[in-house]
Amino acid sequence: MKKNKNILFLLVFSLIPILTYACWPFNCKTNQYDSKGLKQGKWIVWWDEASKIPLSITRFKNDQERGRSRYFFIDGTVRVKFYTRKDGRVRVKYYNEDGSMEKKGHALMIVTPEQVRYCWHGKWKFYENRKCVKVSEYKMGKEVTH
Repeated sequence: MKKNKNILFLLVFSLIPILTYACWPFNCKTNQYDSKGLKQGKWIVWWDEASKIPLSITRFKNDQERGRSRYFFIDGTVRVKFYTRKDGRVRVKYYNEDGSMEKKGHALMIVTPEQVRYCWHGKWKFYENRKCVKVSEYKMGKEVTH
């Protein structure tokens, strides 16, 4: 039993340098296109180059948002956080300028050759003074219950 723990310990700690090297900040480039001209990886858009305050930090795979994304107010506080899954489902959270929750819910990312659009789809909660004041259900962007 002790031998198995030692082997597991050595395996885990031998993998850490390999995994951290792959994501080391100096190896991760931002705002990159692949050979087909599609956005890949982490993209940062700044409010302005001088301040280095991000407008958005988004991840892309094959030119489509994927994974965790964040949009910011001009002072650098988070305005919107969302997580996009491969199947197009999106979990969304909106924040007020003071950092309190404004609303949260689910959406769908709809991709056509002409455009990418989003629509609320599922349960949404709305907050005032840090308390949930309303819960609604949406289907393809239309409110069906409130």
